[in-house]
Amino acid sequence: MSNTYEYKVTNLIRNPDGIVVTAQFSITASDGVDSFTHNYNFGFANKPVTPTAFADLTEAKVIEWIKRDAGAENQFEASADAELAAYKLRKAAPAVTSGVPWVS
Repeated sequence: MSNTYEYKVTNLIRNPDGIVVTAQFSITASDGVDSFTHNYNFGFANKPVTPTAFADLTEAKVIEWIKRDAGAENQFEASADAELAAYKLRKAAPAVTSGVPWVS
């Protein structure tokens, strides 16, 4: 089963002309049992195909831009997959403890 992804845009940074130049967002990767959320900052390399007034932007539109600029091999989802896999390894590892033997 492949992972599913939930995007959440948390902030948009725009230049003095009102053009969004960076999106801050998170992706939650889930395998149906475990999930892990990772935060990203992404500067747009391409301008939007159709300029959109800042007040008219929707989260769906910004996510569309993020996915478009991430390319066919979505670097963000690949990174989220790796983070989820690492989380699962840490979760499966035996619990670690701390302390010194001479103090009870």
